[in-house]
Amino acid sequence: MNRNVMKYSLSFILLFIIGKVLTAQNFTVTGTVINAETGAAVEFANIGIEGTYLGTASDMDGNFEIKLSEALLEKQISISAVGYKSKVYQVREWSKKDGLMIQLAPVNYGISEINVAAKSKIGYGIIRTAAHLITDNYIVQPYTYRCYMRTVTNMNGKSFMDEAIVLLTDSKGYGERSFAEAYQNIHYRIVQNNPHRKVALLKEGLTFMDDLISWDIVRNPGNILSVESMNDFEVNVEGETALDGDSVWVLSYDCQKPDVQNAGDPQLTTYKGKIWVTQENNKVLKNSFEATRIGASRHGNSFYVSKENATPLKYKVETHYKRKDGKLALNSVQYLQEESNGQETAVYLKVVEVEAYDNRITGRQYYNGDDKNEGFWNKYKRPE
Repeated sequence: MNRNVMKYSLSFILLFIIGKVLTAQNFTVTGTVINAETGAAVEFANIGIEGTYLGTASDMDGNFEIKLSEALLEKQISISAVGYKSKVYQVREWSKKDGLMIQLAPVNYGISEINVAAKSKIGYGIIRTAAHLITDNYIVQPYTYRCYMRTVTNMNGKSFMDEAIVLLTDSKGYGERSFAEAYQNIHYRIVQNNPHRKVALLKEGLTFMDDLISWDIVRNPGNILSVESMNDFEVNVEGETALDGDSVWVLSYDCQKPDVQNAGDPQLTTYKGKIWVTQENNKVLKNSFEATRIGASRHGNSFYVSKENATPLKYKVETHYKRKDGKLALNSVQYLQEESNGQETAVYLKVVEVEAYDNRITGRQYYNGDDKNEGFWNKYKRPE
């Protein structure tokens, strides 16, 4: 190759590279760093681009401003402060945002060595922080859960099993938690049915889906994560353990006066349980509780029952969460109901897949009287 041609070619490539760097678009990001537990400003928090000398710090009010470039989009930006757990984001996540609200979880030290009163105070802080970090830790975009549901009823020495495949959609994702918002945006439809016999009565075709949905405590209000009613609970740190590969706190709670706001049901007489929260970023991995209700409604526990001649209904619930593309999503809900006549009902809802949002699923299918698709169920592999 002619030397002059080679020289001009190299010069062109060099100019092209320099041009790309010089034309990389700069942008400015502003935000505020706050305590995830209390909402107070975190002053002098360090905000820095990892692997570079670029960075800034929050002021006395927790506010910061940092200039970034598209050339840094693949790098990570770290936020840290003394007494708080650090957070790491990819610069790309900040490229089209402004007015960011960064919540840092406070570090809790030496739980096993402190007294009961202090443990209780720390327990409230852990749960309050978990509630404030829901949008950081769980999927916030619209989604569809493809679920397997199994209901086993034991009565008079006989056992019956019904199965179904349910598509559950949420047009908002995890974040805003109100009863009206949840009802408007969460829908479900039964797409495959496997009843133990053909449904003859209305009661036999009713599902437990509304109850199961409400026990996704991260998505719905009326539980221990409802910050506005958290003082209605006695909370204690029971200890520390490992769950699903994470170090977690195990906290117990007991609601003294259950109602709609703190327990999701105005007819509960007892409501207590345990919650497992990760020590890193306060993610709820598991929740279990047991409750006593004034009576059972044929339409489910979300319906009112007259106190007159009502017999107590006891039930237990356990909810698990799992990771999905770096965020957490619902994994399963297990429900065990014991009635005074000796009938026992166990319901298991398992999320087998988190799929793209399906806007064709509208409304809620309270009644399920569809026939069985033999071909589908003969081939279907049940989840554990």
